[in-house]
Amino acid sequence: MLAMKKVLCLLAAAVLGCYSILAQTEQQPTPSATMLEQVARLKAKGIPLTDYHIHIRGGMTPDKAYDWMKLSGIRSGVLENAGREWPLSDDDKIKEFIEDARRFPELLIGLQVNDRDWFKMIDPKVVAMLDFTLADAMILDGQRLWLENEYTIDDENVWLDRIFKNSMAIVNEPITIFANPTYLPNRLVHRYDEFWTKDRILQFIDAAVKNNVALEIQAGTNFPTKEFIILAIEKGAKITIGRNNNNDRINELKRSLDWLEELDIKPEHMLDLKKK
Repeated sequence: MLAMKKVLCLLAAAVLGCYSILAQTEQQPTPSATMLEQVARLKAKGIPLTDYHIHIRGGMTPDKAYDWMKLSGIRSGVLENAGREWPLSDDDKIKEFIEDARRFPELLIGLQVNDRDWFKMIDPKVVAMLDFTLADAMILDGQRLWLENEYTIDDENVWLDRIFKNSMAIVNEPITIFANPTYLPNRLVHRYDEFWTKDRILQFIDAAVKNNVALEIQAGTNFPTKEFIILAIEKGAKITIGRNNNNDRINELKRSLDWLEELDIKPEHMLDLKKK
């Protein structure tokens, strides 16, 4: 009986050891050799690399963002959605988020601000605790534009006009980063070239430059275009990269990193925030 107990104990220890190894593997995803080579090339040119758009949601945690930063060589900026109908709906929740992320001093800590009066609603002392704020134009008058079954578009021209005015209002807010610039919902994408004319793009970029708002090359969408980024650089705008994740799966930022190389981005073109 005693011998059998020893055997069972050894088997249990082996099983637990396997689970431990599997857990460590899941927590330590490995960047591909292609990504690491690309990161090395960009860093050799002095390009500062930070993913400013890592949402703490869908299983993503500050711990995982920190681990990925160490493995990939790309600094991590973590953030959460803030607003009346969003996870961080008041100052106390925002402070709790900040304090949790501060366990990792190297992480940059931000907010995605989704209410257009956020700068009036959030205590300035709380905003001062952040390293950055980020916004996009994917919400229009409270409507989440990616949820296209929740609204109808009766007049495309009216909607396009509203989207442009909304984009211009947001880029004039005291934000650090405008994510996914020139976004259009799927039902309006066929009007993209007609709508986002060079004149409108320049109006938007000029406002970003005037207000020191950086513009994102997002890894997971088709927005903006390369032509937009080329104009933004010519006008003196700062550029960022970001994933805009819904989960904790590996994201190697291929579109973002590819463009940094293809467009011959220089170090001075990139937003390079210092930790507060």
